[in-house]
Amino acid sequence: MVDAPKIKGTILFVDDEEDLLWFLTRTYQPLGYETLTAGSGQEALKIIEERGDKINLIILDLKMPGMGGLEVLKSIRNRHSKIPVIILTAYCDMGKECEDLGIEAFITKPYSLKDLDIVIERVFENSGEAESPIEIEPGYEPCAKILVVDDEEQVCDFFQDVLVRDVGDAHYEVRSAFSGDEALRVSREFQPDIGIIDIKMPHMWGDELIERFKAGEGCSPKDFVIFTGVDNTEEMKRAKKLGHRVFAKPTDFEKLVDVLKRICVRHNLLRKKPKR
Repeated sequence: MVDAPKIKGTILFVDDEEDLLWFLTRTYQPLGYETLTAGSGQEALKIIEERGDKINLIILDLKMPGMGGLEVLKSIRNRHSKIPVIILTAYCDMGKECEDLGIEAFITKPYSLKDLDIVIERVFENSGEAESPIEIEPGYEPCAKILVVDDEEQVCDFFQDVLVRDVGDAHYEVRSAFSGDEALRVSREFQPDIGIIDIKMPHMWGDELIERFKAGEGCSPKDFVIFTGVDNTEEMKRAKKLGHRVFAKPTDFEKLVDVLKRICVRHNLLRKKPKR
């Protein structure tokens, strides 16, 4: 008998398309998520009032009959401000309004299920949910090329030193770049697996760099971690908008290392442990 997966948390899907709700439920329950569904805004708010303290994430459509998603989002923020919300919609012109209300990501239809998977995983990582032990096949260890992009030289030196020297149960090769333009150039030669990116940099901010990577410039990492300051509200909004794991300077290095290992497992960035 196959053991049922450990419940990672509860997701409420809100959409007036019954087929989509069925598909999302069938997709995410086997991955260890409890799922709730609502076919309208009114039904969603009723479920949230009844089970709001048990809901870890809401995935919300915008255009629905009766109460639209934006109105639902405003009500959620008034009553349950801490529940993370991902917008999943065919309407791309309402992103700014939703972001101002505090969302984790704005994903437009049609979308890649893989992209949605990654954002969901990161939301649960950020909230501290689903922190199950990292499962790596015996005899293997995380192995990745990491590109650090930050205009502060001491930050780049820190990662270069610590990730290579102090992480004993993984193998990381680290290269640094002090600007977005340099990162694009370095990536073509280095071919990084993971990018650790600052947001606020001269000439090209980190979110623009990630967009250019994803548009095909340079050699894009498979995944990103945002490492940035928190003194600027706009800076943090830009960081969270990307949907990647965000760490504020200074940070808990052990948690950062844990996230890097989880990224390696997610993308099968593993190698056989060398014989000692």
